Amino acid sequence: MFCPHCGKEISEGHAFCQFCGGTLAADASAPSPGRAKTAWEDPSTRWTVKGLISSLKGSLFAPAGYFRIMNVTGGITDPLLYALITGMVSWMIYYFWIIVLHDPLSSYIPQKGSSGLDVFQGSGIVAAAILTPFILIASLFIWSGILHLLLMMVRGAKNGFEATFRVVSYSSGASVFLMVPFCGAIIASLWTIVIAIIGLKEAHRTTGGKASFAVLFPLIMFCAVVMLFFLLVLGTVAASFGTMPHQPWK
Repeated sequence: MFCPHCGKEISEGHAFCQFCGGTLAADASAPSPGRAKTAWEDPSTRWTVKGLISSLKGSLFAPAGYFRIMNVTGGITDPLLYALITGMVSWMIYYFWIIVLHDPLSSYIPQKGSSGLDVFQGSGIVAAAILTPFILIASLFIWSGILHLLLMMVRGAKNGFEATFRVVSYSSGASVFLMVPFCGAIIASLWTIVIAIIGLKEAHRTTGGKASFAVLFPLIMFCAVVMLFFLLVLGTVAASFGTMPHQPWK
Protein backbone atom coordinates (compact mmCIF):
# COMPACT_ATOMS: atom_id res chain seq x y z
CA MET A 1 0.00 0.00 0.00
CA PHE A 2 0.98 3.67 -0.34
CA CYS A 3 0.91 6.50 2.16
CA PRO A 4 -1.92 8.96 1.32
CA HIS A 5 0.25 11.85 2.57
CA CYS A 6 3.73 11.36 1.07
CA GLY A 7 2.89 8.73 -1.58
CA LYS A 8 5.70 6.36 -0.58
CA GLU A 9 5.17 2.58 -0.55
CA ILE A 10 4.80 1.23 2.98
CA SER A 11 4.22 -2.12 4.62
CA GLU A 12 0.76 -3.44 5.41
CA GLY A 13 -0.57 -3.41 8.98
CA HIS A 14 0.84 -0.05 10.14
CA ALA A 15 -1.28 2.71 11.63
CA PHE A 16 1.27 5.42 10.79
CA CYS A 17 3.60 6.00 7.84
CA GLN A 18 7.22 5.18 8.71
CA PHE A 19 8.40 7.96 6.40
CA CYS A 20 6.24 11.00 7.20
CA GLY A 21 4.40 9.83 10.33
CA GLY A 22 0.97 10.50 8.83
CA THR A 23 -2.08 8.52 9.89
CA LEU A 24 -2.94 5.81 7.38
CA ALA A 25 -6.42 5.61 5.92
CA ALA A 26 -8.38 2.50 6.75
CA ASP A 27 -9.73 2.28 3.20
CA ALA A 28 -7.04 0.67 1.07
CA SER A 29 -9.05 1.37 -2.07
CA ALA A 30 -8.76 5.14 -1.66
CA PRO A 31 -7.08 6.84 -4.62
CA SER A 32 -3.36 7.49 -4.44
CA PRO A 33 -2.16 11.09 -4.07
CA GLY A 34 -2.69 13.05 -7.26
CA ARG A 35 -4.73 10.25 -8.80
CA ALA A 36 -8.39 9.33 -9.16
CA LYS A 37 -10.53 6.29 -9.82
CA THR A 38 -11.32 5.51 -13.43
CA ALA A 39 -14.87 5.86 -14.72
CA TRP A 40 -15.12 2.07 -14.66
CA GLU A 41 -14.31 2.09 -10.92
CA ASP A 42 -15.99 5.31 -9.82
CA PRO A 43 -19.02 4.56 -7.59
CA SER A 44 -21.35 6.66 -9.77
CA THR A 45 -20.52 4.80 -13.00
CA ARG A 46 -18.99 1.58 -11.71
CA TRP A 47 -19.60 -1.47 -13.91
CA THR A 48 -21.95 0.50 -16.18
CA VAL A 49 -21.96 0.92 -19.95
CA LYS A 50 -21.25 4.62 -19.44
CA GLY A 51 -18.21 3.86 -17.29
CA LEU A 52 -16.99 1.25 -19.77
CA ILE A 53 -17.26 3.58 -22.76
CA SER A 54 -15.67 6.46 -20.87
CA SER A 55 -12.70 4.32 -19.84
CA LEU A 56 -12.34 2.99 -23.38
CA LYS A 57 -12.30 6.49 -24.85
CA GLY A 58 -9.78 7.74 -22.31
CA SER A 59 -7.38 4.80 -22.50
CA LEU A 60 -7.51 4.45 -26.29
CA PHE A 61 -7.48 8.04 -27.48
CA ALA A 62 -5.93 10.01 -24.59
CA PRO A 63 -3.72 7.42 -22.85
CA ALA A 64 -1.16 9.86 -21.43
CA GLY A 65 -3.72 11.84 -19.45
CA TYR A 66 -5.75 8.75 -18.60
CA PHE A 67 -2.89 6.78 -17.03
CA ARG A 68 -1.34 9.89 -15.47
CA ILE A 69 -4.29 10.21 -13.10
CA MET A 70 -5.34 6.53 -12.98
CA ASN A 71 -5.41 5.17 -9.44
CA VAL A 72 -2.59 2.63 -9.01
CA THR A 73 -4.21 0.98 -5.97
CA GLY A 74 -7.67 -0.25 -5.09
CA GLY A 75 -7.56 -3.93 -6.03
CA ILE A 76 -7.38 -5.85 -9.29
CA THR A 77 -11.01 -6.97 -9.51
CA ASP A 78 -12.29 -3.93 -11.42
CA PRO A 79 -9.51 -3.78 -14.04
CA LEU A 80 -9.64 -7.57 -14.44
CA LEU A 81 -13.37 -7.46 -15.12
CA TYR A 82 -12.87 -4.56 -17.54
CA ALA A 83 -10.26 -6.49 -19.52
CA LEU A 84 -12.40 -9.64 -19.49
CA ILE A 85 -15.52 -7.87 -20.80
CA THR A 86 -13.77 -5.91 -23.55
CA GLY A 87 -11.68 -8.94 -24.49
CA MET A 88 -14.57 -11.40 -24.65
CA VAL A 89 -16.82 -9.09 -26.69
CA SER A 90 -13.97 -8.28 -29.08
CA TRP A 91 -12.87 -11.87 -29.58
CA MET A 92 -16.43 -13.15 -30.06
CA ILE A 93 -16.99 -10.61 -32.84
CA TYR A 94 -13.58 -11.53 -34.27
CA TYR A 95 -14.64 -15.19 -34.38
CA PHE A 96 -17.93 -14.11 -35.96
CA TRP A 97 -16.10 -12.37 -38.79
CA ILE A 98 -13.97 -15.46 -39.38
CA ILE A 99 -17.08 -17.62 -39.65
CA VAL A 100 -18.86 -15.18 -41.97
CA LEU A 101 -15.81 -14.70 -44.18
CA HIS A 102 -14.83 -18.38 -44.16
CA ASP A 103 -16.35 -19.29 -47.51
CA PRO A 104 -15.17 -16.18 -49.41
CA LEU A 105 -11.63 -16.57 -48.05
CA SER A 106 -11.55 -20.31 -48.72
CA SER A 107 -11.90 -19.66 -52.44
CA TYR A 108 -8.52 -17.91 -52.39
CA ILE A 109 -6.76 -20.62 -50.33
CA PRO A 110 -5.43 -23.81 -51.95
CA GLN A 111 -7.64 -26.71 -50.90
CA LYS A 112 -4.91 -29.17 -49.97
CA GLY A 113 -6.01 -30.72 -46.72
CA SER A 114 -7.80 -28.57 -44.15
CA SER A 115 -7.10 -24.86 -43.97
CA GLY A 116 -6.45 -22.97 -40.75
CA LEU A 117 -9.92 -21.46 -40.98
CA ASP A 118 -11.56 -24.85 -40.46
CA VAL A 119 -10.81 -24.73 -36.73
CA PHE A 120 -13.55 -22.11 -36.41
CA GLN A 121 -16.22 -24.39 -37.83
CA GLY A 122 -18.55 -26.59 -35.77
CA SER A 123 -17.10 -27.63 -32.41
CA GLY A 124 -13.97 -25.56 -33.01
CA ILE A 125 -15.74 -22.24 -32.42
CA VAL A 126 -17.39 -23.61 -29.27
CA ALA A 127 -14.02 -24.69 -27.86
CA ALA A 128 -12.51 -21.30 -28.71
CA ALA A 129 -15.37 -19.47 -26.96
CA ILE A 130 -14.97 -21.61 -23.83
CA LEU A 131 -11.19 -21.28 -23.62
CA THR A 132 -10.98 -17.56 -24.45
CA PRO A 133 -11.80 -16.17 -20.95
CA PHE A 134 -9.27 -18.47 -19.29
CA ILE A 135 -6.60 -17.52 -21.83
CA LEU A 136 -7.36 -13.83 -21.32
CA ILE A 137 -7.05 -14.04 -17.53
CA ALA A 138 -3.85 -16.09 -17.69
CA SER A 139 -2.28 -13.74 -20.24
CA LEU A 140 -3.08 -10.70 -18.07
CA PHE A 141 -1.19 -12.09 -15.07
CA ILE A 142 1.69 -13.54 -17.09
CA TRP A 143 2.21 -10.42 -19.19
CA SER A 144 1.92 -8.17 -16.12
CA GLY A 145 4.49 -10.27 -14.27
CA ILE A 146 6.96 -10.12 -17.16
CA LEU A 147 6.57 -6.36 -17.58
CA HIS A 148 6.90 -5.65 -13.87
CA LEU A 149 10.01 -7.83 -13.59
CA LEU A 150 11.64 -6.03 -16.51
CA LEU A 151 10.71 -2.67 -15.02
CA MET A 152 12.29 -3.69 -11.73
CA MET A 153 15.46 -4.71 -13.58
CA VAL A 154 15.87 -1.16 -14.92
CA ARG A 155 14.58 0.44 -11.70
CA GLY A 156 11.51 1.77 -13.41
CA ALA A 157 8.89 0.18 -11.13
CA LYS A 158 8.11 3.12 -8.86
CA ASN A 159 4.85 1.53 -7.74
CA GLY A 160 3.84 -2.05 -6.99
CA PHE A 161 2.71 -4.93 -9.20
CA GLU A 162 -0.87 -3.72 -8.96
CA ALA A 163 0.00 -0.58 -10.94
CA THR A 164 1.47 -2.71 -13.74
CA PHE A 165 -1.51 -5.05 -13.73
CA ARG A 166 -3.88 -2.09 -14.01
CA VAL A 167 -1.98 -0.72 -16.99
CA VAL A 168 -2.03 -4.09 -18.75
CA SER A 169 -5.75 -4.53 -18.03
CA TYR A 170 -6.84 -1.12 -19.27
CA SER A 171 -4.47 -1.14 -22.25
CA SER A 172 -6.01 -4.47 -23.32
CA GLY A 173 -9.10 -2.47 -24.19
CA ALA A 174 -7.40 -1.95 -27.56
CA SER A 175 -8.70 -5.42 -28.39
CA VAL A 176 -11.91 -3.68 -29.51
CA PHE A 177 -10.14 -3.08 -32.82
CA LEU A 178 -10.50 -6.82 -33.41
CA MET A 179 -14.05 -5.96 -34.42
CA VAL A 180 -12.66 -4.41 -37.61
CA PRO A 181 -12.48 -7.10 -40.33
CA PHE A 182 -9.16 -7.99 -41.97
CA CYS A 183 -6.80 -5.39 -40.43
CA GLY A 184 -8.31 -5.26 -36.93
CA ALA A 185 -5.85 -7.73 -35.38
CA ILE A 186 -2.84 -5.71 -36.59
CA ILE A 187 -4.28 -2.44 -35.31
CA ALA A 188 -5.16 -3.99 -31.94
CA SER A 189 -1.68 -5.46 -31.48
CA LEU A 190 0.19 -2.28 -32.38
CA TRP A 191 -2.05 0.02 -30.37
CA THR A 192 -1.88 -2.25 -27.32
CA ILE A 193 1.91 -1.94 -27.38
CA VAL A 194 1.75 1.85 -27.69
CA ILE A 195 -0.77 2.21 -24.87
CA ALA A 196 1.16 -0.18 -22.61
CA ILE A 197 4.34 1.89 -23.01
CA ILE A 198 2.51 5.14 -22.27
CA GLY A 199 0.61 3.56 -19.39
CA LEU A 200 3.70 2.15 -17.67
CA LYS A 201 5.49 5.47 -18.04
CA GLU A 202 2.65 7.41 -16.42
CA ALA A 203 1.55 4.84 -13.82
CA HIS A 204 5.08 4.30 -12.50
CA ARG A 205 6.29 7.87 -13.05
CA THR A 206 9.27 6.48 -14.95
CA THR A 207 10.97 7.34 -18.24
CA GLY A 208 9.72 6.44 -21.68
CA GLY A 209 12.92 4.53 -22.36
CA LYS A 210 12.45 2.21 -19.39
CA ALA A 211 8.79 1.65 -20.22
CA SER A 212 9.66 0.93 -23.86
CA PHE A 213 12.34 -1.54 -22.79
CA ALA A 214 9.90 -3.45 -20.58
CA VAL A 215 7.30 -3.75 -23.35
CA LEU A 216 9.51 -4.21 -26.41
CA PHE A 217 12.27 -6.45 -25.02
CA PRO A 218 10.09 -9.62 -24.78
CA LEU A 219 8.77 -8.99 -28.30
CA ILE A 220 12.27 -8.51 -29.69
CA MET A 221 13.49 -11.67 -27.97
CA PHE A 222 10.51 -13.64 -29.31
CA CYS A 223 11.21 -12.47 -32.86
CA ALA A 224 14.90 -13.32 -32.43
CA VAL A 225 14.07 -16.85 -31.24
CA VAL A 226 11.67 -17.40 -34.15
CA MET A 227 14.26 -16.12 -36.63
CA LEU A 228 16.95 -18.33 -35.09
CA PHE A 229 14.64 -21.34 -35.34
CA PHE A 230 13.99 -20.76 -39.03
CA LEU A 231 17.70 -20.24 -39.68
CA LEU A 232 18.45 -23.56 -37.97
CA VAL A 233 15.77 -25.28 -40.05
CA LEU A 234 17.12 -23.77 -43.26
CA GLY A 235 20.65 -24.73 -42.26
CA THR A 236 19.58 -28.30 -41.57
CA VAL A 237 17.81 -28.54 -44.92
CA ALA A 238 20.80 -27.07 -46.75
CA ALA A 239 23.16 -29.49 -44.99
CA SER A 240 20.96 -32.45 -45.92
CA PHE A 241 21.14 -31.45 -49.60
CA GLY A 242 24.90 -31.16 -49.33
CA THR A 243 25.27 -34.72 -48.01
CA MET A 244 23.05 -36.33 -50.66
CA PRO A 245 24.96 -38.60 -53.06
CA HIS A 246 25.30 -37.17 -56.56
CA GLN A 247 23.49 -39.30 -59.11
CA PRO A 248 24.72 -39.18 -62.69
CA TRP A 249 22.13 -38.00 -65.14
CA LYS A 250 20.67 -40.79 -67.24
